[in-house]
Amino acid sequence: MAALSGTAPAWTATPRFQLLLGVAVLALVALLTAAPVFVVVVGALDANVWHETFAESRTNRSALAYSFLLALRAPIAAVLGFLIAWLLIRFRLPGGRFIEFAMWVTFFIPILPVTLSWILLMSPRYGLINQALQNLPFIDAPVFDIYSIGGILWVHVIAASVPVMVLLLGPAIRQLDASFEEVGRVCGSSPFQVFRRITLPILAPAILTGTLAGFIKSLEAFEVEQLLGRPADIYVYSTRIYDLASWEPPNFKGATALSTFVLTCLLLIAIVYQRLSRRTAHATILGRGASFAALQIGRVRWTISGILMLVVAIALVVPLAMLVVGSCMKLFGFFTIAAPYTLEHWRTVLADPTFMRSLVNSLVLSAGAGFGGVLLYAVIAYLIVRSRLPGRMLIDLLAWLPWSIPGILLGISVLWLILASPLLSFLYGSLFSLMLIMIIAQMPIGVHMMKTAIGQIGIELEHSSRMCGAGATRTFFAIVLPLIRPMLVSIFVIVFISAIRDISTIIFLASAKNQTLSLLMMQFSMASNLEASSVVGVVTTAIVVVVALAARRYGLDVMMQR
Repeated sequence: MAALSGTAPAWTATPRFQLLLGVAVLALVALLTAAPVFVVVVGALDANVWHETFAESRTNRSALAYSFLLALRAPIAAVLGFLIAWLLIRFRLPGGRFIEFAMWVTFFIPILPVTLSWILLMSPRYGLINQALQNLPFIDAPVFDIYSIGGILWVHVIAASVPVMVLLLGPAIRQLDASFEEVGRVCGSSPFQVFRRITLPILAPAILTGTLAGFIKSLEAFEVEQLLGRPADIYVYSTRIYDLASWEPPNFKGATALSTFVLTCLLLIAIVYQRLSRRTAHATILGRGASFAALQIGRVRWTISGILMLVVAIALVVPLAMLVVGSCMKLFGFFTIAAPYTLEHWRTVLADPTFMRSLVNSLVLSAGAGFGGVLLYAVIAYLIVRSRLPGRMLIDLLAWLPWSIPGILLGISVLWLILASPLLSFLYGSLFSLMLIMIIAQMPIGVHMMKTAIGQIGIELEHSSRMCGAGATRTFFAIVLPLIRPMLVSIFVIVFISAIRDISTIIFLASAKNQTLSLLMMQFSMASNLEASSVVGVVTTAIVVVVALAARRYGLDVMMQR
């Protein structure tokens, strides 16, 4: 009965008040999520603009082709991420919890500093790996070129795509009753047959969801393509949008036409996904007792653990070490000059008022978006799960809308909305506008995770509070929020780190006054001041690692066990 009682309403009010509150919440969520999309679509309603954008611009067509080509890393990363998550969760591996946490840290670390590290390793001019390979007698030319499609794919897959797939697919694997696999083994199937015929089909919806999420996130990638693609004349959707909006005068109509095309493609993908997911859904936790015990695999576990430790070293340890090295070089990448290392760049950057202002802006932005987002997501999720507000299902749907909008598109649409509305013009160039857009960008995952946490609280606890005379507001703050504290911490960390590392979502709304560390790092990189960019990268990465380590104690462990 306790499980069923979680679906009953815990918050009631007069029908008139519920109607007014429902309309107000629906209007607020629609303003935050649907209005930016509406502005973009309306801005592209011009046939001449579409002709100029696509028929007359080979660069735009090429950018779209490169975007979808690079986005194909999503299924590759989904397969690799699933295998790693399956090995970590299904088997008792030495150092398994460390490896899984390292995947969290790898995902949270800003990708731009990691890109700088791989430039030091794979640059065709001075990359350490290329230099080492060219010392071999049968190799005369650089083997790797980081400024290429392959280089861009490598950085994304190793630094972001695979780690995030491990995080997305881990909870689904943990919820899979191991007795399904045990039945297959008892019937004589080999481990590979059990994996192919039972594990993969059951987890197919989760893999499909992860692939789709990775595909969408691939389209919003900006900084890696901007830094590595431009030297090779490789433009993608996000960098092309940035160029169009940065021209003098800005070509906003061309940018919105390009954005509307991508948004339409994502909508079609979402519709196909919904149909496929309904056909492949399976129940994995049944009414009987479930088994979630990890399996013993003998001495081979040491080999598997060693391989995964090597993946961690490549994805996390080596890039961090090279980033520190790069920040201490006189000339970035020149290892053979006399006395190649210096701390002068550290002294210069740390003494720069722009750096200190950017540091303060980043911390204020991240903390503000984290606290504001956690509170907003909790209220929305509570009203969806625990009330009978009119329109709450539509509110739930709108809260998911930013999930299908690439960051660069969300940024330009919010910019248009601010510039077009006199009531919102005061937000232009303010730090609050950056907080607002980061709260919008993380709303899908925040609301979804809050709904899950609130749904797991027995409704009788809230009923008892109301019987003792507490009102709805006091019950929410005194009963509900304390019980979901680990989830609150986890969501705060996700929003905090997303805000401190984000570039594409905030780049159009930022100004010299509210510039963040990530934008300063991008500015140094595009000005070829890679030494200063590495210094900022080390500072940003240190903040992220400290926050991740603190969160592991106060909430992240709970997330990793879900």
